[in-house]
Amino acid sequence: MAITATGWLITSDVVHEAAFRIDLPEQDRGKWVLSYLPTNRRLSRNQAMAGMVLAEMIVLEQPHPAGLDHEVAQLHATELDCTLHDVMSLLALRAPAGSTEPEPPVDPTDDRLRSAAALAHGVTSFAA
Repeated sequence: MAITATGWLITSDVVHEAAFRIDLPEQDRGKWVLSYLPTNRRLSRNQAMAGMVLAEMIVLEQPHPAGLDHEVAQLHATELDCTLHDVMSLLALRAPAGSTEPEPPVDPTDDRLRSAAALAHGVTSFAA
């Protein structure tokens, strides 16, 4: 787990999320935006870092629900003025669709599997 932070960008090698510093000539100059929060939410650098740490905690512990330290995670969520459930939901909405496991190969000569495979790939079939 590695978070890389510069003066303008905070990224992670675990999650596909980032925090960006806003440097437009407006009242929010120098504030941060976290990619999984609504863009109107302006954060301090510490809040942006807490948000990135929390995202990593959630993603790394997904396969092991008993392994997530809920108290520490809730502290990070509170720093973002969110609940842990809200952050988990926002990250789930941004997760890539589909399974990470490859689909088993389908035998195109097997009539029983051909229609099921076609339906799985978005082809609609109707019996006449």
